[in-house]
Amino acid sequence: MSSLSDQLLKAGLVTKDQVKKAAEKPKFIKKKRKNTKKSKEEPSDLANFYQQRANETNKEKQEAARIKQEAARIKKLTNKKINKLITENLLNDEAAEIRYNFVVGTTIKYLYVTEQQQQDLADGKLAITFLGGKRSIIPIDIGHEILKINPDKIVVSIEDKSD
Repeated sequence: MSSLSDQLLKAGLVTKDQVKKAAEKPKFIKKKRKNTKKSKEEPSDLANFYQQRANETNKEKQEAARIKQEAARIKKLTNKKINKLITENLLNDEAAEIRYNFVVGTTIKYLYVTEQQQQDLADGKLAITFLGGKRSIIPIDIGHEILKINPDKIVVSIEDKSD
């Protein structure tokens, strides 16, 4: 008996029969695989699974990229159409001297208008929007058309104050 066995016996944690059984049994039992063909198939099945998953992931990424590109293309066309509408119907007057204040969100902004434009803005005949960061005066019907194309575009008009 080994010293560990003696210590366990003295402590009363094991019996003499248990020590004898432990000495007779081998500590490690090695099992041999009988079917080596199966072990060769498992890695290939696993490799096929990973390859299939990689292909599916790649397809998903390509589809997401295609959708993103299409959305960018549509947005670009929409912005081009809106910019053309604003440019063709722009009513800003460089000689205007009356400061006209308006609200965008929580910010007060202004632009200079003529007396007639001031009255038309107050009557709801004109609207204000932005083109390249610059404030632009446009007819109200063009403002409505812009909002139909892109509801997120900022178009300020007297109609907004009644809402």
